[in-house]
Amino acid sequence: MTEYVMLHLADEQVPPDAERLIAEGLERVKGINWFDFVASDYQVVYTVLAALQRGRFCEWGSGMGVVTGLAAMLGYDAYGVEFHEPLVERSKALLRDFKLSCRVELGDYLEREDQADLYFAYCWPNRVMQLEEHFHKVAPRGSRLLVYYGRNDVRCLPKQ
Repeated sequence: MTEYVMLHLADEQVPPDAERLIAEGLERVKGINWFDFVASDYQVVYTVLAALQRGRFCEWGSGMGVVTGLAAMLGYDAYGVEFHEPLVERSKALLRDFKLSCRVELGDYLEREDQADLYFAYCWPNRVMQLEEHFHKVAPRGSRLLVYYGRNDVRCLPKQ
């Protein structure tokens, strides 16, 4: 059985540079015709990431790259993996425009063996089991998977 652990959120406001990244990412995604793109609540994700120890960060299904960018702003060694090429190209441009030193790669994260300390995903409910299985298969011991389930619901699965 999968056991998630409770997370403690950082007690801080999202800084203006992060708010600008969030706003710009949401604006730019409007021009993409991708039927199932749904954005996370980026402010909530920021407070979760701000409360955790920094390290290697991998966003599985990185969309516009906003979470990857927020992780980079917080000092993580961050990168994202996205399946939809137009999102990859636009996220690269967004991150470049904000002068963030992180990357987004084209690919299917379920076919990759990315090594990170912290993974983040906002996947469809019917794919969560597959996501968890992949995490347990490829992630190093001691890493954590953050799964965004919805507004104010980010869960953490540690790998023992």
